[in-house]
Amino acid sequence: MRHPMRLGRLFSLVLLLGVPTLSGCLSEREKTVRRLLETRECEGCDLTDASLEGADLEGARLKGATLPGAKLARARLRNADLTGAGLEAVDARQADLRGARLDDARLMNAQFQGANLEGVDLRNTNTLESVNFEGANLRGINLESGVMNGPMGLYRQSKKTNVYHVPSGGALLMRADLSGAKLRFATLAKCNFEGAIFRGADLRDANLEWANLEGADLMEAQLSGARWTDSKECAKGSVGRCIPTRPR
Repeated sequence: MRHPMRLGRLFSLVLLLGVPTLSGCLSEREKTVRRLLETRECEGCDLTDASLEGADLEGARLKGATLPGAKLARARLRNADLTGAGLEAVDARQADLRGARLDDARLMNAQFQGANLEGVDLRNTNTLESVNFEGANLRGINLESGVMNGPMGLYRQSKKTNVYHVPSGGALLMRADLSGAKLRFATLAKCNFEGAIFRGADLRDANLEWANLEGADLMEAQLSGARWTDSKECAKGSVGRCIPTRPR
């Protein structure tokens, strides 16, 4: 049996001489992910289909990064710079994106169910199409003059027509909390807001034609000039409910 001291010296010698490590077996994508986790610096990186579930990426610099299909569920992305990032088909369920920058970012067919985007500015996103915000915290978001639409453009039906139908139009925001959201002049036609909370939200002059507002909480929401679900315009002073303008 070899002496423990001799084994210890042999091990130290191996370390000094250097031997191939497991990191040498990593793919380029895995190396990129490791570098991101260690430095939080990955501008312009290719993170397609990257596995980052639950990762702590607070303040990460991901400007211009491509993340289609990336797994970001429960990831911490507070104050992350995602300017110009490609977020197509990302899974960001229950992720924390408070303070994140999303100017020119492409959000398409993305999953943000239960995510926290409180106060996030979405006015200058490049694409905001077919995104699922079900149960998300969208309190105080800014989407003034912005658009939420479906894969074929505006005015796609979001309610199911039968039990086999898969809704694909508009954005899905069932039970989302949009309290205090800035939505003036926003186009939200045919989005699904069933059970959503709009307390104190600014919806003046917004387009809500054919949107599903069943069970939505509109307490103190400002609705003057909004185009309502039945295409009628809400009269000036409409707060909490749409008062249709009188026909001329």
